[in-house]
Amino acid sequence: MGVRSFGLLGPLDVVLDGCRVHVPAGKRRVVLAALLLRPGQVVGVDELAELAGGSRHALQTTVGRLREALPGLVHTKPGGYLLDVRPDEVDIHLFDRLAPRAALELWRGRPFADIGSDALERDHVPALTEKYLTALEARIEADLAAGEHDRLVPELRSLTRQHPARERLWAQLVVALHRCDRQTEALQAYDDIRRRLAEELGLDPGRDLQEAHRQVLTADNRPKSRNDLPGDIADFAGRAEDLDEILAAVPSGCVAITAIDGMAGIGKTTLAVRAAHRLAGRFPDAQLFVDLHSHTDGVEPRTPADALLTLLTALGVPAEDIPDDLDARAARWRAEMAHRRALVVLDNAGSAAQVRPLLPGTGLVLVTSRRRLVDLDAAHTVSLDVLSEEDALALLASIVRRDGEDCREVVRLCGYLPLAVRIVGARWRTRPAWSARDLVRRLTEQRLTELTAGERSVAGAFALSYRQLTAEQQRLFRRLGLHTGEDFDAHLAAAIVGSTRAEAERLLDELLDVHLVQQKENGRYRFHDLLAEHAKASVEPGERDEAITRILDFYLRGAEDSARKIAPGRPKFHSAVTSELVDPPVFASPVEALAWQGAERSNLKAAVYLAAYEGHYRHAWQLPSHLAHYLWLSGSGRERVEVQSVALAAAHALGDLKARAEALRGLGSAYMDDGNPKAEEHLREAIDLTRQIGDLRGEASAMGLLGMIARERRDYDRSMEHFERGLVLMRQADAPTGVANALHNIGINHAELGRTEQALSYMREAAAIVEERGDVRELAVTLHNIAHVHVDSFEDDECLACMRLSLAAYRECGDKRGEALALADFARWRYEMGHLAVAGEQAREVARLCREYTNLPDDEAVLAAMNDVRDHVGQMTLYVALSLDALTGGRPAESIGYLRRFQRLGKVRRWWSDERVFQQFAAAYLELGDRETALRYAQQAVEAAERGHQPRTLAFARQTLARAKAPAPPA
Repeated sequence: MGVRSFGLLGPLDVVLDGCRVHVPAGKRRVVLAALLLRPGQVVGVDELAELAGGSRHALQTTVGRLREALPGLVHTKPGGYLLDVRPDEVDIHLFDRLAPRAALELWRGRPFADIGSDALERDHVPALTEKYLTALEARIEADLAAGEHDRLVPELRSLTRQHPARERLWAQLVVALHRCDRQTEALQAYDDIRRRLAEELGLDPGRDLQEAHRQVLTADNRPKSRNDLPGDIADFAGRAEDLDEILAAVPSGCVAITAIDGMAGIGKTTLAVRAAHRLAGRFPDAQLFVDLHSHTDGVEPRTPADALLTLLTALGVPAEDIPDDLDARAARWRAEMAHRRALVVLDNAGSAAQVRPLLPGTGLVLVTSRRRLVDLDAAHTVSLDVLSEEDALALLASIVRRDGEDCREVVRLCGYLPLAVRIVGARWRTRPAWSARDLVRRLTEQRLTELTAGERSVAGAFALSYRQLTAEQQRLFRRLGLHTGEDFDAHLAAAIVGSTRAEAERLLDELLDVHLVQQKENGRYRFHDLLAEHAKASVEPGERDEAITRILDFYLRGAEDSARKIAPGRPKFHSAVTSELVDPPVFASPVEALAWQGAERSNLKAAVYLAAYEGHYRHAWQLPSHLAHYLWLSGSGRERVEVQSVALAAAHALGDLKARAEALRGLGSAYMDDGNPKAEEHLREAIDLTRQIGDLRGEASAMGLLGMIARERRDYDRSMEHFERGLVLMRQADAPTGVANALHNIGINHAELGRTEQALSYMREAAAIVEERGDVRELAVTLHNIAHVHVDSFEDDECLACMRLSLAAYRECGDKRGEALALADFARWRYEMGHLAVAGEQAREVARLCREYTNLPDDEAVLAAMNDVRDHVGQMTLYVALSLDALTGGRPAESIGYLRRFQRLGKVRRWWSDERVFQQFAAAYLELGDRETALRYAQQAVEAAERGHQPRTLAFARQTLARAKAPAPPA
């Protein structure tokens, strides 16, 4: 349907498909106008015939000719005719739906001007004219509010001549003249309409006219404009986006409110004043500033009535004219502001209740508060965060004229808080002998003490916010200061004060509203660095030990429960937890347990160090033990070594042989995965201790790790000896999961020695045990290795079946890294089976899983992160997958690049043995056409495969060698 419109607000205007249509004067226009008054509705034949001044027969003729002009729009219906148009296509209906200014644009003169129907004009024009004048008055009111009084005077002079009894137009003329400083003319205009009303109608002026007259009479007793704003500061830095957002809050006939909130010292007032100065030219009648003192030390907060008294006095209202009653005072304030272009800064507000009576009906209001004024109907809310590093550096440089890398550490120690940066800058400016390193040292040693200059103090600002909390809020705030982790949730808060999670969450939300805690993601809270120090400094002596114990108990209980869910058969020992947790986290599945340890990873590590520092040595060795399995699953070799080293030191301090043996075994395991020769030394010491105390399971576990070390050296006799001894001990200790682990490892040894039947027998027995025990993750690993045995034996269907079951188990337990490791193997096996497309697809899925579980955007970032935590297995997995994806995708040079990087790791595990790496090199060089290099790698692949016992690998290497030796295909 093309553009069409119908106009009756002036001469008839018809547009169809964007083209103007001429409808001849006479009956056709009358009938069309009558139908347009009721679009989409049936208009009776008799009514139309009477309006057109003819018979029914004549009406049929008229309608027929009208159809020719408006094809397809006029329809015959029972009893009459219908015009098929929408109301919003007809100007007289659209007028009611638009804002006044837009509606007035539809008005083109006297309605029905050329229709030729006295009846239609009589019945409709008066009402339409009233609508027009009402809209016109509303538009003029908006223009007055926007300060357009100069332009309005001539228009209002003309309108009052055209409509001499229209009181509102006269009132607007009086106001416009008054604002143009033409008081004499304003009074004369008022006198003219007053006399006209009295002489012609016997009436007194109405309320609008009387209010306009009062404004003129009292104008000479008031300042023409008022600016109470504090001075703008020259060293304003940053906040560009926040400032732009505030400047966009321009009122249009009603009050516009911007609430600026944030923690103490964040720069709320500075930003509000800067914005007010920038906006002052748009609000010339008044720029008012009132400090409500809700967060001023030693000063009582201002009541709304007191603030209104200040504001009205600033506008020049005589004291005797200011009502005592709060509601009446607020009404007078709104009346005074109604015809002014003014902005108001309400600084340091404590609540919406304090602010609400101070809101005028028009203008702009900027409110600052340390509290989120969630119950204030604000058009804009700006919650300030700390400055960016670059903005903080710019602020510091504007004060002290210093720069350099050390300054970055200065602003970091200031927490990027504007108040702290200003204080440091001011102190540094008066101490030119200080270097940046001097300042860093002082801030590091006693940060809050250094952040004081005269009456300005970060600690003092925080102290005032703290004193305004309730007793239970204060208790939670200060105890959370003893938490040394990065963030926390409501469960920890509940543990630290002994409440339910729901009660703690309520308190946290209240602290969030007053910016004493922050929330970066739902359910996770954190302190600003400086607030954390203040909270810790506020801890009362009698509660410190209890609070620290509660923190450590919370993390240890969570680590115990989650570790048991992740690995159901893990050994148990007497817990160091002493306090009763009202509402601890509950884990319904291994996925939830893994997610909790992932979310709390940095906090659990921080708790290990806190326990050691505070002398809670039982917590200090038990926490790493429960965290170790998660860290192993996530490939965090560096962290495992760190926390297990703390555990060993704590165990030594306790003099507990059981703790020492566990810590030695844990540290030995961590060193083993990192390839550190200390691993065997620690494990042998652990075995000696377990034998002293009769810990069969502990001895067996350490034996198993020694067996794995021997297998890495391909010393299968020694490896088998360790595993078999471990199996005996695990059975004596009645540890089914340990038995399964030993069986599994014995099976792997048999597989590597080419003993397929023995391998499958041991592995299947292990799988049955872990499946019965509900250890889904261990089942996934065991099925993974069973698939490995099948692929080496050319049993592809059995391999694929186990592969699918293994991947399903990895997904069930939520181990995405384990799934990625397994899928890299499966992709390689698919490649050897000749399923190239599937191999490439699975290789790409490996990379996707690695990005997902590391939460990083690209492969290079993932590899860098893996290197940082010393996850060498993860790096090799990803390199192999990326290389395979490139090879199957026709990018051999890229594949070779990943293999080169793989080799530089210097560690080749069983899953990606030399023969497979060499074969992949050979295949890539063949694709490049470099047959000489391909032949060299293919020969190396065959030689390496002949030293092993995997028939599939040897056959595939020989196949690649044959391809390399074959004559090159003709060009």
